[in-house]
This record gives sequence, C-alpha cells and structure tokens, in this order.
Amino acid sequence: MNIGPKNTEVAAELNEAVKYINLGKLGDAIKICDSVLVKDPDNVTALNILGGSLARAGKTEQAIRVAERVCALKPGNAIFYSNLSYLHGVMGNTPKAVLVMAHAVLSDTANTVYQAKFAHMTDRLEFYQAAPETVVIKKAINVCMANPDIDVGSFSTAWHTLLMLDPAFTRFAALTQTGDFEEQAQELSLKELAVPLSDPFLLPGLRSLHATDEKFERIMTFFRHYFLSRLGDYDSEVFLPFLCALGEHCNLNEFVYGCTDEEMALVEALEEELELPAEIDANVMTGIALISCYKDLGQLDCAANVAQAGADSQNDAFIRLVNNTISIPAKAGEYRAAISAESSSNDSRQSMVSSSVAKQYEENPYPRWRHLDIPVLTEKQKATGRGKTILIAGCGTGYESLNMATRYPEARILGVDLSVASLAYGKQKAVELGIDNVEFKQIDLLDLEDLGEQFDVISCVGVLHHMEDPIEGWRKLLTCLKPDGFMKIGLYSEAARQSVTLCRNWIEEQGVESTPEGIREFRQAVFDLDNANPLKDIVKWTDFYSMSMCRDLVFHVQEHQLTLPWIKSVLDDLQLCCLSMRISNPLFRKEYLSMYPDDRKLINLDMLHEYEQHNDRTFRDMYQFWCCRKGSVTVERPPAWFYTADL
Repeated sequence: MNIGPKNTEVAAELNEAVKYINLGKLGDAIKICDSVLVKDPDNVTALNILGGSLARAGKTEQAIRVAERVCALKPGNAIFYSNLSYLHGVMGNTPKAVLVMAHAVLSDTANTVYQAKFAHMTDRLEFYQAAPETVVIKKAINVCMANPDIDVGSFSTAWHTLLMLDPAFTRFAALTQTGDFEEQAQELSLKELAVPLSDPFLLPGLRSLHATDEKFERIMTFFRHYFLSRLGDYDSEVFLPFLCALGEHCNLNEFVYGCTDEEMALVEALEEELELPAEIDANVMTGIALISCYKDLGQLDCAANVAQAGADSQNDAFIRLVNNTISIPAKAGEYRAAISAESSSNDSRQSMVSSSVAKQYEENPYPRWRHLDIPVLTEKQKATGRGKTILIAGCGTGYESLNMATRYPEARILGVDLSVASLAYGKQKAVELGIDNVEFKQIDLLDLEDLGEQFDVISCVGVLHHMEDPIEGWRKLLTCLKPDGFMKIGLYSEAARQSVTLCRNWIEEQGVESTPEGIREFRQAVFDLDNANPLKDIVKWTDFYSMSMCRDLVFHVQEHQLTLPWIKSVLDDLQLCCLSMRISNPLFRKEYLSMYPDDRKLINLDMLHEYEQHNDRTFRDMYQFWCCRKGSVTVERPPAWFYTADL
C-alpha cells in the first residue's frame, strides 16, 4: 500500500504502520502514528491510520476524537464523515451518527452507498426540536428522496417529525386538532398557505412516504377538505403541485383517511362534471388531483382519457400523479397471467383458512411499497450467492424477494404466495427494476413438497402465524430445506401485540367489517378516544396508517400470537437450533446485552424471554430469527453470506 505523503521518510513509516495493522499488531501501528504526529500534528493520513487502529483495538472514544480531528482538517470528505458516523454508531450515539452521515451524503450526493446507510440509520428516528442540525438532515433526506435506488420508506418517521417542527405546521397542528373543518378554515388565509404547502421537503415526502402520525393525518385531511370545498376560489397553478402530491399520498395509503358525506358528494359532483378538452389547463388538472385524494383514478370511467392527458401534459406534478396512480398500476394485470400455480391442498379445513387468507390479500395486496434499495456491489459480492437457491415462503408483494435478489444477483430466488394479486405486484416491480433472478409462483405452504426441490435458504416471515396450524406449516418448510441449509422465521409476539388484541376484540364486539368503510370507521373511532384509553396505543403502529396494512394489523381473518417458550419448544420438537434472534431497536439490543452479556449471539431464548417480560415492546417487529437443523455444519460454521442475508 502506498500512503502517498511527499515526505518519503514519513511515507515509509506509515506504510510500516499499515503492515502492522494487517498483522494485528495494533499497538505498534499506534506508536508509529503517534511518532509521526509529534512531528506533523496535522498529518491527515497518520490521523486516519491512528483512528482505524484505535477503533480495531476497541478504544472507540479515542478513535472518535481522532476522526473528528480528521473531519475538521478535511471538511467535505465523505469517506471521513462515514468513518466517524460508524464510530458514533458503535458507541450507541444514533443522533450523532445520523448527523455525521448526513454530512457524508451532502459531501458526495452521487454516492448511493452513503445514502443507503443514512436511510437505514434514520429508520424510525424521531425529532423533537428544531436545531441547525435538523436543517442538514432535511437536506440529506431530500437528496435521498431524489434517488430511485434508495428505499426512502425508511425516512417516514423522520420526515413527518421534522415537518412538524416547522412553525407553519406547528400552527396547522394546533388548528386542526379540534373543531370542525369550516371553523378551522376561518383561521387561515390562502396567502399564508402558498409557501408552506410548496415546501420542497414536504412535496417529495408526500408523494413517496406514509405519514405515521395522527396530528399530521388531521392536517392533511383538513387541507384535502379545504381545497375541495373552495375549488375555484384559489389560484390552481399555485396549489396544483401540493394537491397532486397529496393525491399520490392518499393513493399510497389506499384512501385510508376518513371523510365526510359532504366531501364525497362534492367529489362525485366533480367527477360528473369532469370534462377533458384537448388541452387541459391548471383548473382541470386541479379537479383531477382533488378526485385523486379520495378515489382511485384508475377506476374512473374516463381513466384512459386522464392517462392520455397525463402523457400529453407538460406539468411535472400532474404527470407524476397520473403515472403513479393510473399508468403503472394498470400494468399489474399484464403480469397476473405470468404467475404459475401449483396444486391446492386437499385438507378441507386448512383449505378454508387458506382461502380466507388468500381472499384478504387479493383485495388488499400486502405490503404496498414503491422503492427498493439497489446496492452497489463489487464483483466478489455479486458472486456471494452463486449457485444458491433461496425460497421466500409467503412473499406477498415481493419486497423481500426482490431485496434478496439485488443482494445476491447470482442466486436463484423463488417467491411463493397464496395471492395472485400480490404476486403480480411483485412481478411488475421486478420488471420495472430490471431484476431477472426472481420467479413467482402461487402455492399454499401446505403444498410446498409439490415444488419437488430443496433450498439453501428459506425465509418465512409473518406467515406461519396466519395458518390454522403454524407447526404444520413449519414442518412443510423443513421438507424443502437442504440438510445444511438455514431458515429465517418471523412470528407475532403475544407480549408485543397486546394493543392489537384489544383492538381485535373491540372490532369483534362492535361488529365492524373489514371493508374500506369499516376500516375508516374503526380508525376514526380510535382517533376520537381519550389518550388514556389503552386502545389508543394502536396509533403508534406504523401499519395503522394504510388500508392494507391496517387490515393486516387488526382485521386479519387468522392470527396466532406466540411466545419465546413456545418457539423454544417447537425448535426442540423439530430438531432445530436458533442461530440468531433479531432485536431491531438498537437501544433495546444494547440494554439486553448489558443485562445478559453472556448471550452475545442472542440465541438464549430463556434470557430473551426474561428480557421481554421486562420490556414488552422488544419484539414489536415480530420474533425474527435464523435457525438450522441440530447437528448441521451450519451450527458451528454458518455460510459466509449468513451475516448479510438478514435484511
């Protein structure tokens, strides 16, 4: 390795330090760097090598101080910011790690790797007060939202909490939490709305993200009504970008927002009066945008004409609206015929459950998603999964299948599910993203043996607990697993889903149906509850904020909630062992490891159960764990790609 300083003597010393690092002689490397820095305190190369040596030696706090010095000497260097961000992450300082990674994103706006890291770190991060730092983070999020190769869904929580810190949105929130729409509208003028509703941070987020916040939802439902009821009283060109973005937002959440009878009457009247001249103006586009805030444009009688109007338009906001709500969804039907089907189970009792579950997902394909991280891989990384076969059992709309496919482009991925509508969605996204190592098939998990093949890896997350007999489904998975293969399982936690159980019981008692109208009725009833009501906890679940996800969350036709002792028992019965349990929240993970330092791999289910009794939110994302057959070579020597396979 050539270090590169002009002083050949210093270069030789630092090259020697690098050799020591490669030999694991970190102390010797540190001594050389210290010696160089005595003579040249601002030698960035020496500081960088020193920081790396200290980090490898476990002296993270010292490494951070050195890395901060490097960033101060070389501001705008994305690599140095990324290194410092990593060190803050090791120390558990997530806010600081996110801020420094934001600087890395802004220093190299074309680097998808930094953007993907930033998105992952920001997932579910909330912001509680405005500060100069939040300006940097907002700019970095905007850079990422402009990149189609980034899964921007990770920014949902950060996005809406940052928006709510804006003084204008703070005021909107205060106005819209009580009283009726007309009373609230008296407090606002069109003039004061133009700037905040054209915010370049607001609009791309509205188009792409779920806003998982009750106050923000109330603001959006207010503005939807405000502009619908005042159509013709404002400059359409000024507010068209906002209304088109809001239309995309409502389409994305599948029109889960509640609405009044008055609103629907206005929408229906607007639809009846809709005329599409050869060249449509801003007023006509605004009318279409308002309809799209309440109804699926693809279901309109004039959908084809609206699609053509979008194709002919010069307005970017309107083009995006029409493309994402009519043109792209219309292609899904083309892929249904491409989905092959295997035989159905002969077990009538199981078939009845499977049919009910399939019906739900035919009506509401799950999960709805638009964006996917497309990783930048080296040739060595691309070859990691060469010749491997991966089964995603219960793949839904293909998000996990396609995620796996982009990370292991030389592996064969098979996604199976009961719902053809969900599989067609996945197939459409695969074609859209140019991913060709994925195949989708319709099949019941109980018929997996009909595939006639075995897989190196099986992932079955969020599926077994929706079967009549989860253990029988798990046994069927095992018949398709190679002797030394491993599988990922995801199961609902009984402790984590107490608020879900309360809601399911209330829904059953009230006789609320799992229709769009019933789901909106349920959500409005929850919003109207006092905050002290235990049912209100459900608004903290992100799945509460879209139609298909809310149905999956509290209206599912079949659900089991399980415990870690149950999982331990089943693993023993099936002759399986746990390789790693996931604790997604870094704070919970850190606390667990401090309480149970002997379980660094997170495989002791007894200890994990004890911890969950202490913190029932630990596995809100489900119990997600990797397992393999007892006695398998995988137990002692997991494949090299095992550690990256867990998405």
